[in-house]
Amino acid sequence: MVRISLRLLVLGTAWSIVAFVTGQAIRVGQSVVLARLLTPDIFGISLIVGSLITGIQLMSDLGIAKGVVYSKEAEDPDFYNTAWTLQAMRSIVLWMIALAIAFPAAYFYGISILTFIIPITSLSFVIEGFSSISKALMEKRLQFAKQNIFKTANAFISALASVALAYFTPTIWAPVLGGLIGSAASMIGSYFLLSDVKVKFRVSQKYATQITQFGKWIFISSFVWFLSANYDRLYLATAIPIGMLGVYGIARNISELISSFFVSFGNSVVFPFIASHSELPRTDLRNQLAGVRAKFLLPAMVGLSLFVVTADFAVQLIYDQRYHAASWMLPVLAIGSWFSLLANINDGTLLGLGKPHYSAVSNLAKFFVLLIGLPLGISKYGFVAAIAVVVLAEIFRNIPLMIGLRREGFSFRRQDVLMTLAVAAMIALLNWLRWAFGFGTCFDTIPIDWTLLHVR
Repeated sequence: MVRISLRLLVLGTAWSIVAFVTGQAIRVGQSVVLARLLTPDIFGISLIVGSLITGIQLMSDLGIAKGVVYSKEAEDPDFYNTAWTLQAMRSIVLWMIALAIAFPAAYFYGISILTFIIPITSLSFVIEGFSSISKALMEKRLQFAKQNIFKTANAFISALASVALAYFTPTIWAPVLGGLIGSAASMIGSYFLLSDVKVKFRVSQKYATQITQFGKWIFISSFVWFLSANYDRLYLATAIPIGMLGVYGIARNISELISSFFVSFGNSVVFPFIASHSELPRTDLRNQLAGVRAKFLLPAMVGLSLFVVTADFAVQLIYDQRYHAASWMLPVLAIGSWFSLLANINDGTLLGLGKPHYSAVSNLAKFFVLLIGLPLGISKYGFVAAIAVVVLAEIFRNIPLMIGLRREGFSFRRQDVLMTLAVAAMIALLNWLRWAFGFGTCFDTIPIDWTLLHVR
């Protein structure tokens, strides 16, 4: 049993790596091409819309898919049909909420087109809400190959649609409609994933109660996660020019490409693996995870360090002059990605142990750092300080998760601390080598005169 479990974990890790590399290559390619076709202002508006849409979705998250993965009764048609029905009903409510906030959001940000963009973009709620529950059941069954191929195919369709539309109509509607096409493709494809799953409207009171009971902490955690993950975007939209917000959005999205893999690893591999092997002694389960986790973090440590030290070169090479301010933002934000990826793995571990409340506490800690630090930093020291606060918030997010793992007898504190010290040492060494060869350091482009980044 132990050997089979370890093989599944390694297999899931391998498929996650392949899917991540492919998916992020698609997303980076999409970002670069769209940056050529669209203006920074459009990226700024897209950042606001994306943050609001994400907020609506997460502030009403019942954890339905995670409930399917976690429950031992998920294969019962009454259970998964109840989950699918709740999912579909929720999606309609979300769209109605989006309709209600469209005009107030347009008024608040002073961008009238948001009145139309938000309702149309939020149609993705309804499209995705009627997707088959097969996606969650596939995760439950640890069908890593099919699951990751499906995600990658959807990312490609969405990117292709957005780029094609931007070529013919370089306006804000290109990413909006491209996203809707991607959602529609995902919804249609979901019904071909598992031939033995046929969904229909059905609500079992027993299973509805079970799903909502599990989901109450997911709801709280998702609500707090939204605030912690998007407060910087929403606040900065009121504090800096919309064009600079678009440049920041590109730097933020690139830095999140790294941590997003570990979100996927935590949610799609670690969480279902632990939830599906909860009968094993906790010590055995931890030991299995520790070895694979270390092998996973080592290449991540090397890759992230190289990325931090060369990020400014990459931005200046790939993007045109309008986006070059991202070259000083990206190395700093990428450092925060290291702490984010550790948090995402630990979060998935605690969720698999049936302890989702630690996630809510950790995201609350991050949110309070942003809530206090961003206005204080930007008012006293400018935009550079605001970005430093974003990194600091990721560090604080880790503290409750590490405490939670220790309490649950599942701690990886020593491994995380050693890996973090190794990252710091490697970044310092690579920067020294870069400086020795006459290229300066990756932090040299940070503006010394902070007033150059003028705050509204």
